[in-house]
Amino acid sequence: MTDDPARFPFPPAGDVRPPDAYHGVLHARAPHPVQLSSGQPALLVTRHEDVTAVLGDDRFSRAGYTELARPLFARKTESVLLATADAPDHTRRRRAILPAFTARQVRLLRPRLEALAEELLDDLTAGATAGETDLVGGFAVPFPMRVICEVLGVPLDDSAMLRAEVDILMSTSGHTREEVAAAQARMDEYFTALVDGKRRAAETGTPADDLLTRLALRPDDDPDQRLSDREVVSLGSGMLMAGYETTGNSFGMCVLLLLRHPDLVERLRAEPARIPAAVEEMLRFSSLNNTGGAPHLVREDTVLGGCPVAAGRIVVPLTDTANRDPAVFADPDAFDPDRADVGSHLAFGYGRHLCLGAELARAELQIGVHALLRRFEVLELAVPEDELDWRRTMFINGVWQLPVRWTVAGAATAVAAAVPAAEGRSA
Repeated sequence: MTDDPARFPFPPAGDVRPPDAYHGVLHARAPHPVQLSSGQPALLVTRHEDVTAVLGDDRFSRAGYTELARPLFARKTESVLLATADAPDHTRRRRAILPAFTARQVRLLRPRLEALAEELLDDLTAGATAGETDLVGGFAVPFPMRVICEVLGVPLDDSAMLRAEVDILMSTSGHTREEVAAAQARMDEYFTALVDGKRRAAETGTPADDLLTRLALRPDDDPDQRLSDREVVSLGSGMLMAGYETTGNSFGMCVLLLLRHPDLVERLRAEPARIPAAVEEMLRFSSLNNTGGAPHLVREDTVLGGCPVAAGRIVVPLTDTANRDPAVFADPDAFDPDRADVGSHLAFGYGRHLCLGAELARAELQIGVHALLRRFEVLELAVPEDELDWRRTMFINGVWQLPVRWTVAGAATAVAAAVPAAEGRSA
């Protein structure tokens, strides 16, 4: 092991791809020593086999890390209750939320998701046949924001205010610790009032049909189901952040990949049944987490990558390197929408920490891509790609804006057809 381990997280690449340093640590195969920004030594776990072992085995504890260390960043661990917990708390909280995000429930939601996508594109085009817009601010982020607001029961009119707070909370270095704490306090106050209002509405006989209401009214006579008021508030704000921030920025990178591959755009237009597989490859190929991964405390002596790892060590599983492990993915650095091995990707995590909203996010990405390809005949970057501003100081990777030029489907054909007719009349 090196006497002078590198600082982690590594600098973002400023692209959809992972940090450049990931290639070297994956090539090394064995756990790689680093120093966390909290000052503690840790081992990066890079191989697909070892990452799934850490994420799926109770001998590796996320709660154990948060108990012994100060957080990596200014945000309180309480703001991400699911991501930083172990069983039994993690199991109890996850069980309370899961019914809203099952594959069956998402299938039932798909017509509503499709309608929301079309409404947003109607607003974006405003009846015009061509124009320029920021696709992140106009569609990629507002789409999942509307969806999660409806699922949770958060008033859409509050979404702009909430996005401003989340931008602070999801910052790694763009805001001071005091600014992050103040934003956290405002979010807590907002969700406390919102949950209290839903509980009062239920007491008067008019309960809302949304997830926050169901969580607030869960029976308190069963310890296995009980959620405290504090948990409901924290889970509500955490689901709002995860429900739009991750999906929206992932969607922006998916669109950028489409813009880089116009041949793929034409194929997906002609064969929309290929969209789900293409989305899975976009998820595998792109790097969403600027902070690398969640640290875990090793509870028992074990072996990772053929190397012994003692109890008490901190390990960080990197799903981005696992998604480019040549032992699992053929030619892993190539973007290949036709790859047969894409189903093994870990973009949504694995095991007990598999993303609760994975099926909803998949549906949003598939529906969003299909809606864009159906609506626009021309979709291209309106600025040189090297001018895009990447979210280097945020937990979640992506671009702040994605300026595009667009022409609605059929508009160019309609104009071309109208010209001869007009010339004939004048003649």
